Amino acid sequence: MTTTLGFHLLRIGHCSHPECVTQRGGCLRSVPFPALAGLLLHPRLGPMLFDTGYSDAFFAATQPFPERLYRLVTPVSLTSTEALPAQLARHALAPHDIRHVFLSHLHADHIAGIGELPNARFFAMREEVAAMRRASRIGGLRRGYLRTLLPASFDTRLTCADDCERVVLPRAMHPFTHGFDLLGDASVIGVPLLGHTPGQLGILFRTAGARSIFLVADACWSLEAVRDDKPPSWIASRLFSDKRAFLATFAGLRHLLSSNDALSIVPSHCELTWRHLGREFH
Repeated sequence: MTTTLGFHLLRIGHCSHPECVTQRGGCLRSVPFPALAGLLLHPRLGPMLFDTGYSDAFFAATQPFPERLYRLVTPVSLTSTEALPAQLARHALAPHDIRHVFLSHLHADHIAGIGELPNARFFAMREEVAAMRRASRIGGLRRGYLRTLLPASFDTRLTCADDCERVVLPRAMHPFTHGFDLLGDASVIGVPLLGHTPGQLGILFRTAGARSIFLVADACWSLEAVRDDKPPSWIASRLFSDKRAFLATFAGLRHLLSSNDALSIVPSHCELTWRHLGREFH
């Protein structure tokens, strides 16, 4: 029997920018984009995270120039009650209790809190880590990478997701065909979601309530955009590592959304998803 997990959806700050950048045909007004993370509760391995959202480390990393441009382009808000330690405390947990963190990709709004997790092992795609390492300071900034957010021990605590056992996904997940058994018990399956970055990773798991959850990070920025087939504008697509791969992933999510009613797809920055699932999985 497949191991099921407890699940809580966390909103760890948000940024703001025009909707029309992230959704073709969107409005010009600035709208909030929540930084969502997942708290997973494994019956044997304990609490785990999918991404970390923002943290005070983000503001420190973007204090100097040219990194300050990051928060000028996408203004960020993070209250004390939204901070990761405060949210973990509401579940009777502390940062040192987290032993596994699945990193969808290494953009600052997804990894800013990893320095607060001293005992965590990190999972990320090999090419994602390599892309961040290859980038120059300016080139990394253009791609959303802030290397100063990585703890000094990152490499020794890293497991490359693509080194885990490769598994075939069920037919209901097509056109996504394969993934990686990240924990060795089939409880958390990492699914490559390429295009946004060179090595973006989603995760697939089942909750104790028999819900199938697919956390898809930035493979899309809203379910409404997927449903209406409105991918990001040309402005946003210029920042992608591979526009063609992104559109293929986006189309795959659109197929899943229309063909698999039993699956809950959770983008990392979808306000409507937060309003809906945030109440159910708070």
